[in-house]
Amino acid sequence: MRKSTSIGLISGFALITGAILLGNTWGKFFDPASLLMVVGGTAAAVVVNYSFEDLKRVIEMTQDIFTFDPPSFQSRLDQITNMARTARREGVLALDRHIDDVDDDLLQFGLEMAVDGMGEDEIAEMLDQRIAEMKSKRQVVADFFTQAGTYAPAFGMIGTLIGLIQMLNNLSDPSKIGAGMATALVTTFYGALLANLAFLPLGDRARKQNELRGKARYITREGILAIARGDSPRMIEQRLGFLAEGEGEEEPEAAGAESTEDATDAQPATAAA
Repeated sequence: MRKSTSIGLISGFALITGAILLGNTWGKFFDPASLLMVVGGTAAAVVVNYSFEDLKRVIEMTQDIFTFDPPSFQSRLDQITNMARTARREGVLALDRHIDDVDDDLLQFGLEMAVDGMGEDEIAEMLDQRIAEMKSKRQVVADFFTQAGTYAPAFGMIGTLIGLIQMLNNLSDPSKIGAGMATALVTTFYGALLANLAFLPLGDRARKQNELRGKARYITREGILAIARGDSPRMIEQRLGFLAEGEGEEEPEAAGAESTEDATDAQPATAAA
C-alpha cells in the first residue's frame, strides 16, 4: 500500500508526459499562465473553504497517505484477548501494570477508564467521543482532496473561457486563431489532469485508509467494553474474531463498525469539545 500510491501517480504523469512528447506540438501543452490559473485558483478556493488550522492539518497528514500501513486487526484482537485473560485471572485493576505497554492510544484510553471502575455506558460514551474526534481529524484530508478535485476542472474551464475571450477580441489575424484556441484549451487539460490523476484518487485513498482505521477502532471499542463487562476471553475472541478476517484488504468496514461510526457522527460538537 505504501508504494502503490506513489507508483500510480508517477506512472500516470510519466505516461501522459510521454504521450505529449511523442506529438509534434508538445510545446503547446506547457503554459505557465494556464498552470497558474488552475493551481492558483484551486488553492484559493480551498483556502476559502477551509480554516488555516484545517489546512495545516492537511499538510501534516498528507504524507500519511503515502506511508500508511494497514492496521493489524489480528494483532489488535490478540492484545485485547491477552488483556481480558489478565483481567479474568487477576482482576481489572491488574491491567494498570500493563497499560504503559499498550501502543494504541484508544486502547490505552479505554483500559484506563476500565481500571478506574467506570461503568460500561460511560466508557462507551467516552470512547464514542474520542473516536468521533479522531475520525473528524482524519476525514478533513479526504474531504480536502475531493474538494480540490471538484474545483480544479472548474478553474480549468474558467481559464479556457478567459483565453477564448482574449482570442475573440483579436480576430484581425485569422492565422493566430488556431494557436490561441489551443492555448485556451490547455487550462481545461490541466484541470482535468490534476483532478482525475491526483486530487480525486488521493481523496479516495485517504477515505479507504480511514475505513481501515475505523474498523480497527471498532474492534478496540468492542474489546474494551467486553473487558469492562467481564466477558470471558474466549467469548471476546469469538465475537471479534471475524472482524480480523480479510486483514490488510481495503474494503468497507463491517456493518457494526459502520453503525458505530455513524453514531459518533451524531456527536460532533461533543467530540470537538
